[in-house]
Amino acid sequence: MDKKKMWNTGKLFLKIAVTGITLWVVYTKIDLHALSRIWNNAAVWLFVPALLFFAVSQLISSFRLLNFFRNIQLPIPAKNNIILYIQGMFYNIFLPGGIGGDGYKILTLNRQYNKPRKQIFGAVFFDRLSGLWALSFLMVLLSLVVPLFGDYTWLVAGAFVAGTVLYYFVIRYFFKPHSIRFFKTHLLALLVQSCQLVTVAFILKALGCQESYTAYFIIFLLSSLATLFPFSIGGLGAREIVIVWAAPILQLNNDMSVSVSLCFYFISAILSLMGISVVFYSKKS
Repeated sequence: MDKKKMWNTGKLFLKIAVTGITLWVVYTKIDLHALSRIWNNAAVWLFVPALLFFAVSQLISSFRLLNFFRNIQLPIPAKNNIILYIQGMFYNIFLPGGIGGDGYKILTLNRQYNKPRKQIFGAVFFDRLSGLWALSFLMVLLSLVVPLFGDYTWLVAGAFVAGTVLYYFVIRYFFKPHSIRFFKTHLLALLVQSCQLVTVAFILKALGCQESYTAYFIIFLLSSLATLFPFSIGGLGAREIVIVWAAPILQLNNDMSVSVSLCFYFISAILSLMGISVVFYSKKS
């Protein structure tokens, strides 16, 4: 076995280990009987609009990434970009070892368009960064309603505004190609996260949540930060471990919070299954 295969195998086992450990910690923090009651009483039909809004969020996300590819003058057609995006989703969840979804996109585009990997990596990186900005923006905005940061809420909000201005000028002066569509890409990032919050709202409704959704939105956004780092399989376990830590702070029901997270994961997995047909179709063509 060469070093590359050993490295990929090692990463896969590490992800499996991290996922297993985090899920075990979550298991010790929740009431399985309560979890079962929540799921048994769920209004299943409400998962359909939840799936649709998640699909819309991923479609918008693919167009956001396309704009970053346009910044580096990569001539990939919109249709091909959507197919590549779906393939990336499939590789992230169902083939978590090796290069992962982002790595697959970079290698594929490098091979098809002979574009330097460094430039393609930069486009993918700034796409992720715009998503992180959108997550932070919505979290700060919602914290004005739910005092996540306590007495420091407005200080955090001010720091975020100042950080956003600095972030823009750093990109404008040091990564100029990616400043061309800065406002468009970040608006798309906000739309992506907003659609995912609608997905969460439908999940909460399906699970019969009677509490205010605002705090659940915040804990979902917080947990989404953990999924930006590929330490587990498709983010499974990483999101849940953040939830069981943050739920008591926000005075939320642990079992409901974890149920929402698991339902969101299953919805993303169902959509990612579309990648199977896309992967096989692209290999035949």
